[in-house]
Amino acid sequence: MSKPSDTPRSLRVAVLTYSNRRTVADDTSGDLIRACLAGAGHRVVDSAIRHGDASAMREFLRVWVRDPGIDAVICTGGTGITDCMPEAAASLIEHDIPGFATLFQMLSLQDIGSSGMLSRAQAGLAAGKLLFLLPGSENGCRLAMQQLVVPQLDSTTRPCSLAGLLADE
Repeated sequence: MSKPSDTPRSLRVAVLTYSNRRTVADDTSGDLIRACLAGAGHRVVDSAIRHGDASAMREFLRVWVRDPGIDAVICTGGTGITDCMPEAAASLIEHDIPGFATLFQMLSLQDIGSSGMLSRAQAGLAAGKLLFLLPGSENGCRLAMQQLVVPQLDSTTRPCSLAGLLADE
């Protein structure tokens, strides 16, 4: 388990929106993620909107998880049954965090009923970085960010947090 710190740490986060329709002007889920991160004292150090097959997305993510200036990567979109982000991330994730998917589906059940079982949201450690795959819907992103991601990116969360797994810089 990762022990909490007494001092909050500002993480460097990259945000990816997986979409073939969204643009910078209407990336509502990406905007929500960036706002949640800023509100929690974290820094968005890179942001992109991309679309492609699992191989192309894997290579894109690989660059970010190998970047020493990035602590965490948060992706929105591409987690539906016919999408490819879980497959893109699979070979990059060294340690899956199954509790994230379980808790997200539980929260989704309360929010949208049985449709929540269709989500393939997930989290894991990739090259020592936190990697989150969130749904593309604004409501799904809000739920994940407010209830799970932001609290776990807080190094002072007790009894432990995912932020505590990251190397201090």
